[in-house]
Amino acid sequence: MRLFCALLLTWFAFNRPSNAQSAGVTVELILDESIFLPGEDIPLGVRISNLSGRPLTFGSTSTWLSFYAESKSGEVIARLGQVPVEGEFTLESAKAGTKWWNVQPYFDFQESGVHQIYAEVRLPDMKDRVLSEPATLTVQRARKLWEITFGVPPPEGATNEQPEIRRYALQSAIRKRDRNLYVRVTDEAELRIYRVVLLDRLLSFSNPEQQLDSRSQLHVLFQTGGSTYTYCVVTPDGEMAFRQKYEIVPSSRPRLMKQPDGSILVGGGRRLPSSSDVPPYEPPPAEILPPTNVPAVTNAPAEPESKSSKRQKRRAEKS
Repeated sequence: MRLFCALLLTWFAFNRPSNAQSAGVTVELILDESIFLPGEDIPLGVRISNLSGRPLTFGSTSTWLSFYAESKSGEVIARLGQVPVEGEFTLESAKAGTKWWNVQPYFDFQESGVHQIYAEVRLPDMKDRVLSEPATLTVQRARKLWEITFGVPPPEGATNEQPEIRRYALQSAIRKRDRNLYVRVTDEAELRIYRVVLLDRLLSFSNPEQQLDSRSQLHVLFQTGGSTYTYCVVTPDGEMAFRQKYEIVPSSRPRLMKQPDGSILVGGGRRLPSSSDVPPYEPPPAEILPPTNVPAVTNAPAEPESKSSKRQKRRAEKS
C-alpha cells in the first residue's frame, strides 16, 4: 500500500492536474448525504461549470473522468473497478451541468471511518486536467437485528444448477436522529455485499416481523409511528419490490399472513396510501354515475309576464 501511495504521488508530481479550475472549467462534487453503511449506495454528483468561451464535449471516451478515494489518514482506498462514465454530452459556454454516479460498487468502503473522494476531469482537445476538491463521507457500522441464509431461485429454464446461497440481514442505524431499518444482502460468508437497502424509520420498541416467500423474497413489517406500519418486500438481488404503509384500526393490527401457495400478504389494519409507496400508489378510477332527469337549477330571475298572457288569465277567471 505504501509503495502504491508513493507511485501515485510521483505520478501527480509529474502530471499535476489543476486544482478545481482550469481554462475556465470548474469541477465540484456533490453528496446529498454524508453518512453511509458499508455496501449502501453512494450517489455522487459531478458538477462541471464551463466558462471557457466555447462548447465542450465530454463522455466520448471512458477516460474523461476518473475517481480516487482515500481515508482520512491518507491511505488509498482500493479500487474494485472503473466507474462507467461513457455517455457523450455537450456543455455550452457559460453553462453548468451535473451528472450522477453510484460509486459504491467501485471502491472498498468496508472500513468504518471518514473517507474522501476526488474526481479528475480531462478537458477535451486540451492537455489540461481538472482535479476537484474532495467530497467527505463517513462509513458507519450498523447493529444486526436478524439474519437468515437462503437459496437464490435459478433463472427461468435452468436445470440441475448448483443453488447459490445468500444471506439476508436486518440492520438498524441512527441517521439524522432517527433509527432506521435496513436490509443487507450478501453472499453466505458475508464477504461480498450485493446491496444495502433503506426500508424506513424504526421505532425503538418495534420488533420487525419478517418472512420469506416461495421466491426467496424477504417480507418485512415493522412499526414506524404510534399507529402506522411500513411493509417492504426485497428481492434476492436487493431490489425494493414493494413498500406500502398501513395503519392500525380499532381491534385490528397489521400482520404478515402466509398463503397456501407460498405467497405472503398483509392482513388486518388498513392500507394508507403514501408518496413513498413502491410502486407509486395509483388511486382507483372514479366511478361514473349515469345521468339523472333532474331539472336544471338556476338562480336567474323569472321572466316578466307579458300583457297578452295577463289578459288571457283575466278572461279565464271571469268565465
